[in-house]
Amino acid sequence: MKKILVIEDTQNVRENICEILESENYEVFAAENGQSGLEMSVNVQPDLVLCDIMMPGMDGYEVLAAMRKEVITSTVPFIFLTAKNTRENQRLGMELGADDYITKPFTVEDLLNSVSTRLKRAEEFKVESEKKLNDLTKNLGAPITQVIAEPLRAILGFSKMLMTEYNNMEKFEMAEFNSLVYQAGMKLNTIVKKSFMFYNLQSLAYDLESLNKLKDEKTTDVKAFTENIINEISLFHKRKEDIVVNLENANLKIPSKYYMAIINEIVENAIIFSTKRSAIRVVGGLEDNQYTITVRDEGMGMTSSQINQVGAFQKFNQDLGENSGVGLGLINSKNILKLFNGNLIIKSRLGIETIVRITLPLA
Repeated sequence: MKKILVIEDTQNVRENICEILESENYEVFAAENGQSGLEMSVNVQPDLVLCDIMMPGMDGYEVLAAMRKEVITSTVPFIFLTAKNTRENQRLGMELGADDYITKPFTVEDLLNSVSTRLKRAEEFKVESEKKLNDLTKNLGAPITQVIAEPLRAILGFSKMLMTEYNNMEKFEMAEFNSLVYQAGMKLNTIVKKSFMFYNLQSLAYDLESLNKLKDEKTTDVKAFTENIINEISLFHKRKEDIVVNLENANLKIPSKYYMAIINEIVENAIIFSTKRSAIRVVGGLEDNQYTITVRDEGMGMTSSQINQVGAFQKFNQDLGENSGVGLGLINSKNILKLFNGNLIIKSRLGIETIVRITLPLA
């Protein structure tokens, strides 16, 4: 039986709504003001909330904003009951996360249709979310274990060799083994950092207070900052001569550490999935009051199916072995851009080129 919470300060309206819903076999809970309704929403954990907007004390907007900050009520379908259904009211409600409006006076049919529709959509969302969670859980173990195990084996193997055979080694051999251990350690470090960021971003999406503070930070002098990032990556992969960079300067409304993660991922992918002496072009500038960066490579490309399936722990180009990764970098980039009001588009022609285009708001 679905649970519905009705928050309405007018007694006869509240009682009429409860009676209608109970006649349709819903389990109904009633609150006479916003504060009481908010407390009840946490205790009851309803499947849907019907809430008046104009109430003394805590109004409907404040109730919705508070519910969206609570993890257990953040996704509960929320329908406003209002005598004023103006565009301004709707915009404010939608910005806070309202799902629908019912204008007073309303018919029984209006009420039941709206409730039924929102419960149905919530159920569909729940089913789809559970499917994605099951897919993620199924894919989580093997790929991440494989990718961690490969550099870990290298570290253990090479370090053991150094410990047991150093008396028989030349200095250049020891230096080479030390280099291999370092490279494996750096790879493992990258995997751990990407994994940590993935879960950090998942948490941040529900921590609106922390997210809003981060949205006040910015990346300044983006031209020099981006060029430095690309220079380090290209030197590490010995592809400096292949990369052409042409950027306008600006300040962006995103913390520098998250911006760096996006650029690192996109440029490194362009390097890894293209051959040496093939061109990689990075172009950035102002466009429609936003900053746009396009990274274009002449590599192996991706299929439409692979682009559509970009997500955590989704492996691509597995024939590349250690370079195939577990899909954390791209999904991290998409999640960062989503949190900071940016966008990412991938266009690709298999065996010809890949174009990644990101947009970010200006500070």
